[in-house]
Amino acid sequence: MNHHHSIASTAAIAATAATLLLSTLVSFQSVAAGDAAPAAAEKKDYFVFLTTGKSTQGIAPEVIATKQAAHLENFGRLAKLGSLTAAGPCADPDKKTRGIVVIHGESMADAESMFGPDPYVSEGFMKTEIHPFQTIAGKLQLVTEVISMEQSVIVIASRGKKWTEKSQEDAIASEFSRFAKKQFEDGKIGFAALLPGDSNNDSKRIAVMLFRGKDVAAAMKICEADALVRDEKLAIQAFPQYLAKGAME
Repeated sequence: MNHHHSIASTAAIAATAATLLLSTLVSFQSVAAGDAAPAAAEKKDYFVFLTTGKSTQGIAPEVIATKQAAHLENFGRLAKLGSLTAAGPCADPDKKTRGIVVIHGESMADAESMFGPDPYVSEGFMKTEIHPFQTIAGKLQLVTEVISMEQSVIVIASRGKKWTEKSQEDAIASEFSRFAKKQFEDGKIGFAALLPGDSNNDSKRIAVMLFRGKDVAAAMKICEADALVRDEKLAIQAFPQYLAKGAME
């Protein structure tokens, strides 16, 4: 399959999913805005990648539609509870990363439990890759008056071929933070975070940035010029990301 055609097709699917998510969040926004979330213990922020699980091939379209509705309704439920900051599909040409979710939870186990009502996750069609995160630039926020979905470019940094010893991780994190803050100051990105510590799997992803606009190639060019990427200490991937307009300040 032509690579550009593959990206375009994946982006079209993600855009459709973004529209469905928009309609779901709109249906819950008055409830989320009007009901105060119950008091809870201090919560931490978690960045969740929804990744591809088992295939839905052979499952009737009406069954998939029911699962999709429940998948989206769970986001509305989390918004009502005050546990959701942002959620949106992405257009990964490799079709491995399906979307991102940013939530507040009391623990990793609590964060995992939030996806229990989601049949895509509970039945294994999607997997959750959950990371505690540390914001280094910008901010993501829940939009309670959703008007439209907005495309940006997500750049994910993972351990590269020449990833150094664990004792040097702090130095790499510090260098990456300087790079991300510079892009934020220049207006290139709206959000960046480190993904320190353990995830709920053996993920190699260590940081994420959200570039403003739709130009994937331009975001890649900026990142490929950074010394950490040139020296293969970090590996990067970039593709379209969809979030509610205003979710990224």
